[in-house]
Parts: sequence; C-alpha cells; structure tokens
Amino acid sequence: MQETKLHFQRFEFKYLLTYQEFLEIKERIKQYVSLDGYAKKATDKFYEVVSLYYDSPKFYYYNEKMDGVGARKKIRLRLYRVDGEYKSNIFFEIKRKYDAAILKDRFLIDKDGYHSFMQDNSFFGTSLMHDKNTQKIIEEYDIERCKRSLSPKVLVSYKREPYIGAFNKNFRVTFDYAIRACESQDLFAIDCDTDVLKDSVIMEVKFNGILPYYIKEVIDYYNLERTAYSKYCNSLESCYANTDINHSRNYFFTINNNLLSNTYERTI
Repeated sequence: MQETKLHFQRFEFKYLLTYQEFLEIKERIKQYVSLDGYAKKATDKFYEVVSLYYDSPKFYYYNEKMDGVGARKKIRLRLYRVDGEYKSNIFFEIKRKYDAAILKDRFLIDKDGYHSFMQDNSFFGTSLMHDKNTQKIIEEYDIERCKRSLSPKVLVSYKREPYIGAFNKNFRVTFDYAIRACESQDLFAIDCDTDVLKDSVIMEVKFNGILPYYIKEVIDYYNLERTAYSKYCNSLESCYANTDINHSRNYFFTINNNLLSNTYERTI
C-alpha cells in the first residue's frame, strides 16, 4: 500500500486552458506521465476533490490573496470522492505560500474525529496531540482560530485528473474542471450547485528543481501564461453577496514566463 504523504514542499504553477487545449495537452504528454492516486482505479479516470475552507468573519485569508501578500496561508478540510463514493480519509490541511514556493502540512482524521472537530472547533484534548508533527499543525491552527475567529465559509468541489512523471516521481501535473461551490459548514454537503468555472480547465504544474522539458514545450506551443487563479477566492465571489468580498479586483494577472527557464530549489 502506498504511504499517504503528509508534508509537501514544492513549486506550483497554474495555467487556464480551454477544454480543447486540455484534451490536446493530455495527448501530447501521455508518453511522459501516468495516472496517479485514486484516478487509477476510477471508472472515468478522475476523482473529485472536496474542500471546506476556513476564514475570518471579514475574510482575512481572501483579502490577503487579493492584496497580493507574498507569504499567506489557507486552512481547510479535504476529502476525495471516487465514482460517487467518499473515501474514508479526511485531511486537515494548512497550505502556506511563500512567493512561488508552496509548503503544505496535513494530517488524517476519521469521520468520528471530523464530527468531534466540527462540534468543538479544536483538536486539543484528542489523541492527535500525541504526535509531535500533528501537534505543531494543531497549535498553528489554534493560534489562527483564536486570533481571527475562524469558521467554515465555503465548500468547493471539482473533478481532478492527476498525472505523475514517468521519469521523475516528484513531478505532478493535474487538470481540474467542473468547479462548483456553496456556502456551507459541512464537508459532506451535497448541494453545491453554484458553477465557479464551468467551461475551462485549470492545469497545475507541481515540481521541485527544474520544469520538465515536455511541459515547457507545451507552454510555449500553446502560448500559455501563468495565472494566480484561486479556487477559494473565485468560489467565495460566486457564493457570497458580501461587501467584504471585493468582486472588482482582477487576479488573473500573468507572471513573467522567463521564470520557467529557472531552476527552483527550496530555500525556506
């Protein structure tokens, strides 16, 4: 059985594709990658990602993103659905961004642990505190929870086709589409009926070191530009009619493509 990875350090670049570009790019890179994770056994070769995002009453994390803060974070609960059925693993995650670098920590909870957390809004006093690494994540969350009065704000779901490099297992490319969202405080809510990104696909390139040449060729051929698309921010804007959500700001800004020829190494 493959070990569940709980700590990630990498770079993530995002690109907005048309559906036709998505189909063509999959065909172009198929000899260099293979399906990864739950998608291998899924009937339609994708799984659904379901995430419940936390924020303050005034949407502190949303506004950090919109203001372009270089060092910021997201806090969420996440699980996966394959062929319409939820997997048993539920993850509590803190994802931090330091400019181009991503650092993500998470730990597993079962469904009883999830219900207990939703009732108490804390993991203190549970057996999870016995693990040193998990304890650090919990303490970071509790500081944020007390400082910012965190609570669940929006549930986001989407379909994902994930691929891993055939020659470099640390390289991943994922294609996310059919993004939907709803205001919710329940990770298992089934009424996410607001379309967030209906006709486009988000390609996420995840790597350490240097970008694989076949991905660089794809980016050049389709003249793709890196974007700062946020599923969380788009979902909030789609679901909330709230003066604390600024709909007028544009975060589909592009980033200098010369970055793609650089070698990236972890420095944090």
